[in-house]
Amino acid sequence: MPFFISPPLAAARGFSLLEVLVAVLVLALGILGAASLQLSALRYHSGSLHATHASLLAQDMLERLRANPEQIAFYAMTVDADCEQAAAHQLTVSADSVLAQDKLDFTRAVTCELPAGRARLSLHNGMAILHLQWSEARQFVGAADAELRVTALLGAQP
Repeated sequence: MPFFISPPLAAARGFSLLEVLVAVLVLALGILGAASLQLSALRYHSGSLHATHASLLAQDMLERLRANPEQIAFYAMTVDADCEQAAAHQLTVSADSVLAQDKLDFTRAVTCELPAGRARLSLHNGMAILHLQWSEARQFVGAADAELRVTALLGAQP
């Protein structure tokens, strides 16, 4: 029968306390890493949400162009204002035509729904080129503006 000699009790007490402190330190580092990973995931999710929203705005505007083929040539525009200016402009201008309403809706959507949103829509020989930009500075410090460029064939203009 083997005979085991146990260490003195005083030496065992200090060693257990050291093990607990190391375990708490490792656990704290793991929690900090998980929190950092969660923060990064939220930032990237927000950025992809803006990109998806910009894509939907572009699709909506292109569908409005296709729905009003007689006035396609008049849809060319540049949107470079903030939300308050766009809202004030929308209150002062009456949308007495489909074209005017489409332009007002698109301007409001770009400026109010995208952070620091800007857009440029140009039309050349039945091609629509829509360029949307928005700021990613809120998610990533020092980040450049994000952009989406869509080119669509609409058909020959009258």
